Amino acid sequence: MIASSIIGHRGAADLAPENTLAGIRKAAKCGIRWVELDVTLLGDGTPVLCHDDRLDRCTNATGPLTNFTASDLPLLDAGSWFNPDWIDEPMPHLSDALLLCQQLGLGLNLELKPYALPGDLVARKVFEEISVYWQSPEKLIISSFDHELLGFYRYYDLFAQIGLLFEHLPEFWQLKAEALQAISIHCDWRLINAAEIALIKAAGYDLYCYTCNEPEEAARLFQQGVDALFTDNPPLISSSVETDKHAIVLDEL
Repeated sequence: MIASSIIGHRGAADLAPENTLAGIRKAAKCGIRWVELDVTLLGDGTPVLCHDDRLDRCTNATGPLTNFTASDLPLLDAGSWFNPDWIDEPMPHLSDALLLCQQLGLGLNLELKPYALPGDLVARKVFEEISVYWQSPEKLIISSFDHELLGFYRYYDLFAQIGLLFEHLPEFWQLKAEALQAISIHCDWRLINAAEIALIKAAGYDLYCYTCNEPEEAARLFQQGVDALFTDNPPLISSSVETDKHAIVLDEL
């Protein structure tokens, strides 16, 4: 369970290069206690932080990640596309991100991205890193849109906290959640309604919605029972949450 209502999306994606150590540090400086990061594999099986299956959008290189290996990482600039101030910001090994999150006292929602890779391989490689470099299982949630991949991960870690990612909430969502012994449901905030929120909460699951950068909508979602929001701009949403809480207190006086 996430003991925070705000989760920094890809670190703090509006404020620093996404899925980088700089982004993790920026999120921590914003005062939030949880971040969401994406992990996938290079061609040699090295787990790295990256949302896409190609390097084109967020680095100085082009082509699929599977064309690159760990030896190529020192040549990659994952920061200057965002802002010249972050030139030569590296693409992180998963292990480096895990260690930094713990050093900063952050909880982590790690989203697994298999793309065309075998799910069993992705699950095993990520689990091997986590088993060595992560010490606080209660502060780690493993999520994915690929529920077969989550099944592979569950095989390796019987005690993992698993979150199911959906866009639209499907008819048999609870059966999927029960099969994977999930603790949380993660949905697009634009595609979920108040009745579905109530249904998820009544079934005993935490509900986390992505990716909300609109303060008024964030306040509405929290009032409807959403437990936490992923956001690219943590200070913006945090300030709206605090303002909304203050307003509720005043109304009760």
